Amino acid sequence: MKISCERDKFAQAFQLVASVAAVRDVKPVLQNVKIKVEKKGVLLQATDTELGIRLFLDDCEVIEKGEAILPTKRLKMILAASSEAKLQIESSQDKTVISGTRSRFTLVTQPPDEFPDVENFSETAYHEIPAKSLREMIRRTLFATDTENVKYALGGVFFELIEENAAVVATDGRRLAYQSGRVQCVNDHKVETAIFPARTLQLVERALNDDEEPVKIAVSANRALFQYGNTVFFTRLVEGRFPRWRSIIPETEGKTPINILAGALRSAVSQAAAVTSDKQPGVHFVFENGKLELQGHGSEIGDSSVELPISYTGSKEELKLDPKFMDDVLKVLESEKNLSLFVSEGEPFTVQIDDGYIYIVMPLS
Repeated sequence: MKISCERDKFAQAFQLVASVAAVRDVKPVLQNVKIKVEKKGVLLQATDTELGIRLFLDDCEVIEKGEAILPTKRLKMILAASSEAKLQIESSQDKTVISGTRSRFTLVTQPPDEFPDVENFSETAYHEIPAKSLREMIRRTLFATDTENVKYALGGVFFELIEENAAVVATDGRRLAYQSGRVQCVNDHKVETAIFPARTLQLVERALNDDEEPVKIAVSANRALFQYGNTVFFTRLVEGRFPRWRSIIPETEGKTPINILAGALRSAVSQAAAVTSDKQPGVHFVFENGKLELQGHGSEIGDSSVELPISYTGSKEELKLDPKFMDDVLKVLESEKNLSLFVSEGEPFTVQIDDGYIYIVMPLS
């Protein structure tokens, strides 16, 4: 096989595909990327058996058809360090040559026939979500997963796809993030719930642009497929039972919200948290007539107090929150977003946006 391509475009595609390659010895050849050069273009594939990706490039010049194994680590280093505008990649037998006008690299490679093809998207029944919407759903929920138990239900993101409605939820048991949205059901796609691995969604989000191009999602048994443009992801689903999350979300109907801009609140939380420590991580949120005061304390550091004007006329309410949990959500929201805060004694602290987003946090004792 032999191709000629623009280094920047090929490097961007290769880095995404290479991030799926196995990092442990499932099968040594899976620590690499498979390239298949066809008449119409170039197909890059990688998999660790739990997650796989197919990415088709149609803007490379095909000189000779064929397939080869590309060493992930070394090729990433070459692509990142090179200043060549265009590169040629040529493979034969057990070696691959990467060359430009001023450089040449020869890498030892493995036989391509030992590398299994990643499943392609051939489903006729699926759900469609605009890329921009799906990307936002992922960004607004993924951070709330349990990062220490990624193989269990709380380590993944829960998707509920029922006809034209979607609910995306993540929780680690101490906080919960929820985003609703509209989707399109194609050919009566039969799926109600699925739990996607966090790593899969991290890479899907990375592949998406903020556009209206549809992302196809097909779920069956214990696996799922995503298709976005020329990119296909295959993933195993997380097994286990997700909590009854609807019963966790406090009822806000009839309650008066406290309105505040996301950017202003994030700045205040960051300032108040400056004196806290791992031993004393909490920030006190004190809601009083016309103001929100955020107080931090570190016994060997000092104290902080930051005030924000708010339209609040109720009785004094006070709770202690982990500032990291607040910063996690505020940094994925646009600074100009108007937040509705709900504070009630004995209930979780609730952040709500009128576009279907809810975030709840359990107060610290």
